Amino acid sequence: MMLKNFFRAKKIYEPLDYEKRKYFENNMLWLLDTFPVPTLDQRKVFLPIEQDFPFQWTSSKDDVLELLKIIAENMQIQSNDVEVDFYREGLVELNSGMSPIFLENDPDTPGTAGLYHGKNKRGKYEVSINSNYLDNPISIVATIAHELCHIKLLGENKVAENDEHLTDLATVFFGFGIFTANASLQFRQQIDRWSYGGGYLKYDEWAYALALFAFLRYEDKPEWSKYLTPSIKQELKKNLAYMVGNEEEIFKFVDKIE
Repeated sequence: MMLKNFFRAKKIYEPLDYEKRKYFENNMLWLLDTFPVPTLDQRKVFLPIEQDFPFQWTSSKDDVLELLKIIAENMQIQSNDVEVDFYREGLVELNSGMSPIFLENDPDTPGTAGLYHGKNKRGKYEVSINSNYLDNPISIVATIAHELCHIKLLGENKVAENDEHLTDLATVFFGFGIFTANASLQFRQQIDRWSYGGGYLKYDEWAYALALFAFLRYEDKPEWSKYLTPSIKQELKKNLAYMVGNEEEIFKFVDKIE
């Protein structure tokens, strides 16, 4: 019995389960087809360094607008087409053009970092940012990237219904995966807007999404991975090893035989 157990073949490592892997692979291909320019290998991977965000962070609302310009430009969105409001705890501050207007926020959705409202009456995409996060630029970058991905998908009518997992994957595709993966925030659906604030993808799902991104860019040891949290970085390394060792299975879509 001991010999039988000793010689038993070790289980081959497989990241995620089959359905989840194919979900991310299929949607990464869809993103490539839907947003072909620039090509994936030419897309910039944004890092939490001064060169990528060349201004001093002072935790101000003006800083958020500077970030918006940088992120929007990278996603080929005109920043002038986006209006940003701010809220905190139970209040939302709307920029009316005169004195600020404060509205009560939904008490059933505490802790949201951002909200996407769609287009307003002025034809502008409206995004709200929780000012409580102004001391955390990593979270602000992640929040803006997520909300602008809503614009790319829902606002530009690329999808008919919201899919938060696809929205997360899009942040990776557009080069902001380091921030969104590290931020550990959640997404919750509300009746009239999409909120960002609490963690939809698990760390291993983030790792698989980031590994697909690197795999398609022919990066077996991506330099940018050093900016990931240790758990995601470790899982990313395992995912990439799996993809390189099973290249013929990646992006192969067949019905799984039970």
